[in-house]
Amino acid sequence: MVRETGDAALAWKALRHAPDYREAWLRHGGGAPLALEPGPFRIRVQSEADREAERFELLAWEDPHDANGPVSPFWRQEGMVEGLVESGAPPLVKVVANGGAVEGLRLLGGDLVLKVEYAGEAVQVRVRDAPRFPDGGALAVKHVFGLEMPVSMQRVLDFWSVAGRKGPRKGWARRANGSGTACRRP
Repeated sequence: MVRETGDAALAWKALRHAPDYREAWLRHGGGAPLALEPGPFRIRVQSEADREAERFELLAWEDPHDANGPVSPFWRQEGMVEGLVESGAPPLVKVVANGGAVEGLRLLGGDLVLKVEYAGEAVQVRVRDAPRFPDGGALAVKHVFGLEMPVSMQRVLDFWSVAGRKGPRKGWARRANGSGTACRRP
């Protein structure tokens, strides 16, 4: 089990236990089948019922009872980091091999929100009017002022540094089970 340490993870931990959220999830999100889009990782399709989750600052409902669920749900965020789908670079799914997780949410308006979870924290990136995410696709991240980053996101550490998050110490990573045992990265 991944340790929950980031701000988004702590907010989700509190929201999961809020009676109002639990009730609303049962009314709007509980038991409804999820529509999925083909891709190299799980990509959910936002439903009309998910729009009701906006009152909790979420883009989609998450099961508050699922102990093995995500570290963080898809939060509605102003100023979300923007990205572009890029072909020919090392695939984004390689972050999973490093103990992370990647998930997507296709918004009803056509944008794709990608969430990368690692070491108890989550970072979201929005790809505007995104086509289907290719099996070998990578992610290029843009600065707020519109310039593309010169590096493709291929490793969790690349992604974390661009997103302004503190990653694990150079050369070391924590196990996904949160045991704290360090292991050398390949």
